[in-house]
Amino acid sequence: MTTPQPATPFDQGNPLLGETPAQMTTVLIDTPSGQRLALTVRTPSTTVTVLLAGKDAQEWARALTKAADTMSSSGLIVAGPGVVPNGKAAP
Repeated sequence: MTTPQPATPFDQGNPLLGETPAQMTTVLIDTPSGQRLALTVRTPSTTVTVLLAGKDAQEWARALTKAADTMSSSGLIVAGPGVVPNGKAAP
C-alpha cells in the first residue's frame, strides 16, 4: 500500500520551516549492509541524516537535479506546459 503524496510536502504554516540557512554534508561509511552514503541536512531547527546505498544516492541526485532544473534563476515559479494564467482561459 502506498501513501498518496501530499500537494505540498511540508506544513506551510509552520514558522520553523521558513527559508533559513541550511548545510548539507555527505560522507561514505561502512555498515554491516555494505558501504553507504550518509547524507546530513542541518538547519537552525533540525538535523536529518539518511543512509543511502549507491543506487538510492543516484536516484536522489537525479530527483534533486530534475527539481532544480525546473527552478528559474529569479526564484519565480516556472509554469509547466498547459498552465493557464490565473486559472482562466483567454477569451
